[in-house]
Amino acid sequence: MRRAILKTLLLASAAACVLSACAVGGNKAAAPVVFDLGPLSSSATQVLPDLQLSEMIAPPWLATSGMAYRLVYQNEFQAQFYRDSRWAAPPAALLTERLRQKLALGARSGASKPLPLRLELVEFEQRFNSTTQSEVRVSLRARLGEGPGAVQTFELVKPSRSADAAGAVRAFSEASDEVLNQLLAWVALNAKS
Repeated sequence: MRRAILKTLLLASAAACVLSACAVGGNKAAAPVVFDLGPLSSSATQVLPDLQLSEMIAPPWLATSGMAYRLVYQNEFQAQFYRDSRWAAPPAALLTERLRQKLALGARSGASKPLPLRLELVEFEQRFNSTTQSEVRVSLRARLGEGPGAVQTFELVKPSRSADAAGAVRAFSEASDEVLNQLLAWVALNAKS
């Protein structure tokens, strides 16, 4: 009888261990989906000066790989981040790499000394005006040249095709390319003066 009780206790504890392992291991969250800005779209090459490009700086809330959004229709003062979607790198790093790719496509003017170009990411977030409509906002500030140099802010708002992370990524890719093209046109114009 003692053996039967011991056997029953062992079976019960083994079953409890198996069930607890299922409870702990069975609810693993799926790994977040990681996005970047996608392949570089072909863009017209322009004659640019040689540039000394420093890494783009960003405020602390944009210095992470989290995808920021704001539910303006609920609380426009609260930034949030997607739980299951991430950028492959912080947005400033993604934009710096995208700019380097674009610079590699352009022709050089052959200036003797590279012009410093310093960039600051000001805004890179998705805003929801309702549960079904969102837009992305990309804003960056550029300083070209030594000392105070020429300063310009570039801003773009683009509607998302869908009110989710995937729709935002496509809109961010397009908006980023447009903002960077505006920046390069400004650089080409201001390098001549």
